[in-house]
Amino acid sequence: MDERSKNRPRRYRNIFLDAEGTLYVPKNGRSRWYFWAKPTPEDAVEFFELDRGVIQALERLRSEVDTLCLVSLNTEPVLNAVLDHFGLRRFFDSVMVNGNKGKRISRFLEERGLRKEDSLMVGDTPSLDLFPVQRAGINAILVDRDYNRNVRAERIKGVHELPAWLRLADIAEDMASAKARTATLDEYLVASPLSPADTKSLIARTGA
Repeated sequence: MDERSKNRPRRYRNIFLDAEGTLYVPKNGRSRWYFWAKPTPEDAVEFFELDRGVIQALERLRSEVDTLCLVSLNTEPVLNAVLDHFGLRRFFDSVMVNGNKGKRISRFLEERGLRKEDSLMVGDTPSLDLFPVQRAGINAILVDRDYNRNVRAERIKGVHELPAWLRLADIAEDMASAKARTATLDEYLVASPLSPADTKSLIARTGA
């Protein structure tokens, strides 16, 4: 086994990411609704900025997972403008827009002979990124935002945490055998570059 294969996450090999609110956010803490009141591709590149550590995380994910896709409900002109402005398009095997995300991901996986059990959706909006995907039988986690904290779900503080979270999911699966496990991050610090303040808990579901 070569070094790259040895370092690949085993629990989740196919990663699906939301765009707005996950990879990029409004500058200076502004509400996204200011932009969407009168959206244009030109304004989008001025209104949004990449969230912390996104490029580094995508570079690492691109080298470690089998599939990396973007799944967004943004309008295509706005999404295309932002992807090109920030140089994000190169990281993704596919960019999917519009439609129920659970159904879109399920169709993508089925067409390529990939397993739902090996797949994970990461987004910020429960009604779009979490619930429809979970109903389709695919695991999903949230990027922690003020507006989604009333929803009980596994979460990370940003995409910059995702590579380490995937590693912890591997460790949790090894330790849990066939049982679901809930553990504090403190138990896994030896295997993770994160600090305890970065992520409070890890919930890894095995055999999902």
